Amino acid sequence: ILVFFIHSYFAQEITDTSFISVVNHKVSYFFSCSITRFAVPMFFMMSGITFFKDYNNKKYLAKIKTRLFTLVIPYLLWNTIWMLWEIFTSYSFLSKFATSEPYPLTITSILKGIFFYNCNIPFWFIFDLIIFSFLAPIVFLIIKNKYVGIISVIVLSVVSLFGIHLPMNIFYYPMAIVFYLMGAIIGYHFFDFASQKSSKPLQIASVIFLAAYILAKNIAPQEIHIDNYLTQTIVYTLAAFSLWNVVDVFIEQIKPRAIYRRSFAIYAMHLNVAIVILKILAFCTPKNEWLEIPKFIIMVVSTLIIVNLICAFLEKFVPKVYATLMGNRVNKK
Repeated sequence: ILVFFIHSYFAQEITDTSFISVVNHKVSYFFSCSITRFAVPMFFMMSGITFFKDYNNKKYLAKIKTRLFTLVIPYLLWNTIWMLWEIFTSYSFLSKFATSEPYPLTITSILKGIFFYNCNIPFWFIFDLIIFSFLAPIVFLIIKNKYVGIISVIVLSVVSLFGIHLPMNIFYYPMAIVFYLMGAIIGYHFFDFASQKSSKPLQIASVIFLAAYILAKNIAPQEIHIDNYLTQTIVYTLAAFSLWNVVDVFIEQIKPRAIYRRSFAIYAMHLNVAIVILKILAFCTPKNEWLEIPKFIIMVVSTLIIVNLICAFLEKFVPKVYATLMGNRVNKK
């Protein structure tokens, strides 16, 4: 859902300083650019923790086999589904629901649609994870010694100030490897410590930090923000750990399966479903800034309902297909 909010910036370009225009931008910025921006770095860290818990190179093939079902197959299937949807809507009476100009029917475009998430932008994250997973022996070489791993994270963070990072023509977020390495270090060297329940003082400190971060993001003037890859790495790391400590308070009250079982479905479907809903709302309602927030609420609620209905249908009538699309996550306890 945090990723869903990242992709839900709804405010129009500011044309004046009217009350509703300012409110729209504040609300939109709050959901899309402040409370959610550290979510993806946190997910990279969690992925690194999961992969490198109890890791050694003898387990590499078994780990890759698991990721084949949890990452590679769902990645290719969802990319193909959304590419076919884009082609269908582009060349049919549903062209108003297409996200762009008619999708090119060329070999190159089709291959990019399947293998490079052309029609399924949120899956850049899965693309990166697949690459990091296959490069696990190299990552392990870096983090096997915890001090070498920590120094590597620091060096990669600092050199990013000079434009040295993962190539942006391949990786959507060039600092992803830094957060993945952090997770790998934690998973391999500090998993037992990280698994312990957070102390009350740490939970309180985490709440204070998250509140301060959100306030600074939303209240401080943009011109005084120091925003570069190094500061992002520091702030997002602290925010991710803080959120983890805060979530720890509630996790005992909720069965993990209740959180986990449809989160991937929301991630896989939210953007394209939301685009359709927004286009329907744009067609059915007048263009009025006073309607932006209500439409945002309708879009979020409708998208979650539709995704859950699709999941319920697939789970009941084609459970094996549903399990494959979800990377077998529906069976997780």
